[in-house]
Amino acid sequence: MVTKPTVLVPPSFSNSSCNHPRYQNTTFWTIVSAGDVIQSFVVLMLTFGILFANVLFISVINSRRYSKYIHSQPRYLLTSLACNDLAMGLCVTPFAILSSLRNCWPYAEIVCQVQALLRGAISQQSAVILICMAMDRYYCMLHPQEYHKQSSRKAWFIIIISITWVGSMALFSVLVIKHGGFYFNATGMHACEPFYPKASLRILAACGFYFPTTMILMYCYGSAFDVNKLGFKKPSIGCSSTVSSAEVQQTSSIEKLIDQERKLSLVCSRTMAAMSLGFIVLVTPWTIQEVVAACTGSRAPPALDFIATWMALSNNFWYPFIYWTLNNHFRRICREIFSGFLCRRIHDKKKQQFEHFCNNSPSSNYLGHTPDCDLEGLSEKYWGEILERTVSSNSLPGPPQTQQGPKLDCNGAIEMSVINNSLSDL
Repeated sequence: MVTKPTVLVPPSFSNSSCNHPRYQNTTFWTIVSAGDVIQSFVVLMLTFGILFANVLFISVINSRRYSKYIHSQPRYLLTSLACNDLAMGLCVTPFAILSSLRNCWPYAEIVCQVQALLRGAISQQSAVILICMAMDRYYCMLHPQEYHKQSSRKAWFIIIISITWVGSMALFSVLVIKHGGFYFNATGMHACEPFYPKASLRILAACGFYFPTTMILMYCYGSAFDVNKLGFKKPSIGCSSTVSSAEVQQTSSIEKLIDQERKLSLVCSRTMAAMSLGFIVLVTPWTIQEVVAACTGSRAPPALDFIATWMALSNNFWYPFIYWTLNNHFRRICREIFSGFLCRRIHDKKKQQFEHFCNNSPSSNYLGHTPDCDLEGLSEKYWGEILERTVSSNSLPGPPQTQQGPKLDCNGAIEMSVINNSLSDL
């Protein structure tokens, strides 16, 4: 006898809403515990970390200073990954800050539905971009000459990313938009997630997100680093006299190109491999929990569910941090940007102090002192009038003296005492 699979029913959204009477009759402090405060603080810090790390990552990796250390393909892929993580930090994780405190959903139902859609689509799209990164590194390490020839072609990267993004959105739209396709997870996510009516669909979603991505990442990076360990096969130059000097020069240029490509791609490949390893480490506990919960029909303890879920979501923060840790050029440019920003702030502060000193200093002994303390000096016409009155080679008697620059005040104006002395000598 064949039994039909059990169809699960999502919890009613009205029971999870903060507008329910059971939440209206209680005060805020009676329903908030120390554990809720800790969980909300963790979500808050992770949200700020995701936003700051990915904004900095996008700014540096697309700057002119860093463009010579990375090819266009990995730059586009890393930027797409950072944009996905930034969207997660803007549209998904911030809504869990308040709901983790109140243990209910304080926003409208449509917000919950949109968040569940983005939660699934963004995560799946990030996994697809990691796969594209691994395949890009595989092709770069195994076929550097062909990769270098096609390095300027970016259209097909944009097409692939667009197709995968539309596919992810369409897939989760089918699951979420229908009635009962989302629910409020009050233990792990503390936000809205897609709801799977069958346990088999939940297992398929978790395994489809984790296992294909993991296997492709391990194969591509393992093969690429194995080839790098053995070394590239360089074209050999024969000793026959029939080999012309032009062919020798062309072969030598190809060898230099291969060596340069190898050094440039090795650093990028190592950082991308470390980012992929971070994905495997952080997502594995959540995948195991999802499969076990779906197979047994039970729920994990709330604390364990919270740790596993937010550990998987924390990879949106760890990707830029891993790249910053393992890439010396990226780290150096970040320091240059920060030092330039701090120096500009210090310069502006000193300029303000200087203007304040000039505005508050006595001006009776100075010519040209203006109330706004003109730091750029007087105008060209004004300087010409002063020099015509004070310095004239035709009217100054006596032997020439050592010329020294006139004493200037903090405004760039000539002191009145110098002009008076010059006029007395005439």
